[in-house]
Order: sequence, then C-alpha cells, then structure tokens
Amino acid sequence: MEMMRQVRLSVCSVFLLILILPLAPALAKTKKDSAKTLYDTAVRLEADLKKTSKSRANAAVWKKTITAFRNVYYMYPSSGYCDNALFHVATLYSQMAEQFQDSFYYHRATATYQFLIEQYSSSSLIEEAMLEAIRIYRDELKRENDAETLLKKLKSRNPKAAAAISKKPPATPTQPATLQSLRHYTGTDYTRIVIDFDKEISFKRDRLSNPDRLYLDFDNTVAMKSLLEQNFQVDDGFLKQIRVGQNTYRKARVVLDLKSIETYEIFSLYHPYRIVIDVQGKKSVAAPPPVVSVMPETTVEPPEKNGNGKYSLARQLGLKVRRIILDPGHGGHDPGAMSAGIREKDITLDVSRRLKMLLQSKYDFEVLMTRDNDRFVALEERTAFANSNAADLFVSVHVNSSRNKRARGIETYYLNFATTPEAMEVAARENAIAEKNMAELQKLTIAIAMNSKIEESRDFASLVQSHLVSYLKKDYAIPSLGVKQAPFYVLIGAQMPSILAEISFLSNHQEFRLLSEDSYRQSIAEGLATGVQRYIQTLAENKLTQNRK
Repeated sequence: MEMMRQVRLSVCSVFLLILILPLAPALAKTKKDSAKTLYDTAVRLEADLKKTSKSRANAAVWKKTITAFRNVYYMYPSSGYCDNALFHVATLYSQMAEQFQDSFYYHRATATYQFLIEQYSSSSLIEEAMLEAIRIYRDELKRENDAETLLKKLKSRNPKAAAAISKKPPATPTQPATLQSLRHYTGTDYTRIVIDFDKEISFKRDRLSNPDRLYLDFDNTVAMKSLLEQNFQVDDGFLKQIRVGQNTYRKARVVLDLKSIETYEIFSLYHPYRIVIDVQGKKSVAAPPPVVSVMPETTVEPPEKNGNGKYSLARQLGLKVRRIILDPGHGGHDPGAMSAGIREKDITLDVSRRLKMLLQSKYDFEVLMTRDNDRFVALEERTAFANSNAADLFVSVHVNSSRNKRARGIETYYLNFATTPEAMEVAARENAIAEKNMAELQKLTIAIAMNSKIEESRDFASLVQSHLVSYLKKDYAIPSLGVKQAPFYVLIGAQMPSILAEISFLSNHQEFRLLSEDSYRQSIAEGLATGVQRYIQTLAENKLTQNRK
C-alpha cells in the first residue's frame, strides 16, 4: 500500500510540473513587464522634472520622482531594472543637494550608491556608482575614510579607474566662513549659546582644566572684528564669560570660561547655519520649604489630581506659577500662514499682546513675550528664552491652516509624538522653519520621550482648550477639535508645562473673516486667559480656605 501511495504522489507531481512549466515563462514575462512599466513611469517623471527647470521644482516634485524609481526595487527586487532605478535615485539625491544647498541629500545619495554596490554586485553600473560615491565622500562630505574604503573595492575591479580618481587635484583655498554673531540666554541653572555663521563649517571641541574652560575651534572661519573686541559676561554661577578669538587667519575660536557645570550639549542647525551650545549648571540643593503657621480655623486643600487620577511630581511638590511666557508664532521674514493679505504672524502678535494685558491686569501674573514686535525669532531661541527666564508656563500662539478649506475650529497641542495624520501635518508645517539636520533626529526623539512635563502639559492643554472653546461659543459657532499631541520643535527642551494653541483656521473662509475682527481676537485672548487661570487654580496655589463655623 505504501508503495502504491508513493507512485500516486509521483504521478501527481509529474502532472503538476507538466501544467506549471509552460506557465513559468509567461509569469516571468508578466513580472518583467510590470517592473518595466514602473521604471518607464519614473523615467517620464524625471523627464518632466527636467523640462520644468529644476530651479522651479520644489522638493516635493523631486521626492515624487525618487519614490517612483524606488517602487521598482521595492516591488520587484529581482528585476533587471532595479540597478538602473537605484542609480537614478542616487543621482537625483545628489542633484537635490546641489539644488537646495543641503548636504543631507548627499548622505542619501551615498547610501543609495552603497546599497546598489552591495546588493547588485553584478550590475554594469557598479563602477560608475563607486566613482560617484567616492567623489561625493571626498569633495562634498569630506569623509576621506569612506572614500578610501570604497577606492580599495574599485581597485580590485578596475585598477585604471581607481588610479585615475586617486590623483587629487591641487587644493585651492576656499572663501572662509564668517562668524557673524553670538547670543546667549541665561537662567538659574541653564544657558543656551547660539553662534551664527554665513555658511556651514567644520569644528572641533575640547575641555581643558586649570582654569576650567570649554572651547570650539572653527576651521576656515573668520570672526567679525566687533566680536573680537568684547567679552560676553555671563557670570550665572556656573559660566563666567564667553570669549571670541582668532587663533590664525583661518581659524576662529569661542571659549566658555566655566565655574561649575553639570553637562553640556552641542549641535548644529541649518538655514541659516548656526551652532547651539546648551550648558546645564550644577543645581544647588533646594532649601527646605518654610514652615507655614496655620490658624486652627484654616485648612489647606490639596491640589486637584491630574487627568489620569494621580498627582504629578509638580503637584506633589506644591509648585506654584509666577511667571508666564507667551510666544507669538512666526514673525519677521517668516509670515506663517497667509490669506488675502492677512498674515499669521500679525494675528498671533495681536492676540498675545491682548492676552498679556489680561493676565497682568486681571490675574496679576508676571508675563513676558518671546517677541513684542514684528521680528524673526528662531524656534530654538523661543524655548531658550523661557528656560533662561525661569518661566513656570509656556504658551505658544498660532493660527491654523489646511489644504481642506472646510477645516475649521480650535485645537490645542502638547509635546509628544503625533498620533494622527492631521497632527503630523500641523507639526510639519509649524516645524518647517526649523530645518533640523537628520543627524539630530535621535537627540530630538530622546528629548521628546524623556519629557517630564507631559502630564502637566496635557492637563494644561485640556483646560485651555475647553475654556477657550466654551468662551467663544457664547458668541460664535466654533467647533472644538480637541487636545492633541505632536512633536513641535518650539516645545522641545522646555523646562515647564508647555502648550501650543491653534486658535482658528486662516484657510477657512468663515474663520478668516472672524480673525479679521478685533472683537474675535479679544474673545480668543479672554478665553485663553480663562483657561490659563483655571489650570493654575488646579495647582496648590490659592487653596487656603476658611472653615466657617
């Protein structure tokens, strides 16, 4: 019986092979045709990109073309069109780096060339990919080690080509960069230093002792004469002063004379290029809270619980609110959202001024603003301003905009990772001016994940949202879009509960008309002030109540 069963299986197997074998070439042909269709579509998009003039094409058009080529090797990785598609992707990234003056795209180009070299080693394009990658590593990214590693691989394939590219042209001195200005924002245990340059530079850093100091040397850089003639006195208890020097004709130096620091962090920002140094001082041990003498007929009520039914650390410690920072979004050369001559930067400044007056006169808070006129303030400086002024709350005021003209309403954000496509779009729009380098992604992710103010910020956002909407609904039919979370760069690094309020949609015709009216802006300010005051009431402040007998 066993033998008969095996014979039957063998007959079935042969029969299936007879059926499948004639179909195999047809299946392979279908797969090839599908890959070719995708590749041809991508080539047409690339041709359209060239026709419309690369100078007039925005980044989205470039990325659409790149995605079309990527689809070839994503969907048909064994197709003969994959190596060609990869080469196109790398070439387009290299052209984007030149077009948008952003070295990030050079990194993407070399990564794509390397992928082509490693995954499709039999391709006829390998040597050309190696030559292009070596050129970018050497000339654009200044990564000699990576260039040399790839050059060794090229030597094993084509010694003549490797020898030709090994002959370096004589070096020609490039125009030095200019160290243009230096700014610092100082608080009780935190200082942020921002150094501005007219173009990207390379630098090294080191810390020396006796006396304790941190210095940064900037290659091929000349400092403005006005900076060399002054010392920036800080004397905040952990940082004495900042000095700018010119070590050689083409090397500028910035020195931080230290007293007692805990940690420091240095990173670069782009468009315009600047280097940011965050210095954290050693925090002094807090003195024990003073003993409060309470009369027998007086009781102290605990603060209200957070939205999760627990007490956050801020509430356990009985922390109060004394100083509030208002942050009018955008400003200067950054108008924000615009519609029919009305600019977001003007609305946010007007509403913030009204809100400041209410918080000071009606509730007696100390209120500062990141800008009180039409000037540009970089996103990283807004948070630094709040930290250096020891703010207790931070409120960033913005006007919303959407491609959906019917979108309308009020929404309030706190710092966390976005969970909806709409929140992602709003964050992308508001963060666009930051132009952070991809190298900072990990640091920013950690900063968001480690945010210790999430609970308080969420409750702060919730109360501001509910009171603003309820206040406006007295006179206006304004829908509530709720409280949301998103990774707004202006909120990253804030050392206090922080929110970002999107007070209406400038892109919506009905809300555009309302935002043009002084009465509506005043109502927004009063609603925001009510929400801020209500949040503060949930803390331990103003909780002394008399027991009446």
